[in-house]
Amino acid sequence: MCVGLAALAATSCGHTIVDTPTKFRDDGWVLTIRKVTDGPNAYREMNTAYTPVKGQRLIWVHVTLRNLKTVPRKFNFDRCDLDAGDKVYVPTLIDADDIGGNLVAREPELGVNEYIDRRLIFAYPRDRSPTRLSCTPMVMPLPQF
Repeated sequence: MCVGLAALAATSCGHTIVDTPTKFRDDGWVLTIRKVTDGPNAYREMNTAYTPVKGQRLIWVHVTLRNLKTVPRKFNFDRCDLDAGDKVYVPTLIDADDIGGNLVAREPELGVNEYIDRRLIFAYPRDRSPTRLSCTPMVMPLPQF
C-alpha cells in the first residue's frame, strides 16, 4: 500500500523485486541495497513530474551508502548501472529518499563514517529485465522480473 505522504514522490505503488537488505563493501564504502521495485512509473517533485518515454519504465533502487574511510570523500552515483544486454543504464534521477521527494546531487561528499539514503531511479526498457545492479566495483545479481 502506498503511503499518502509518499505520493509526493510517487504516483502509484511499484512491484517489489528485492526487499531483503544486502550489504556490499569495497574501497572503504558500504553500500546497502535495501529494496528494488519495478515502478511506480512516475516521479513527482513539488510541481514537476517525470515519466519515462514510451517503451521504458522506472526501476527504483533504494540504497544506503556509508563512508568508512578516515577522510571525507565523494561517491559518484553514475558508477551505478543496470545491465541490458550490451548496454547499461545509469540512474535518470537520484532522490534523497525522504518524505518530500527531493532530487539531489549525483556526486555527494560523505564525511567520516557518514551515511546517506538515496533512491536511484532508472529509466529502463519495458521489454527487458536487468540481471544485475553494479555500483563499481560492487555487483548485486537481480532476480528476473
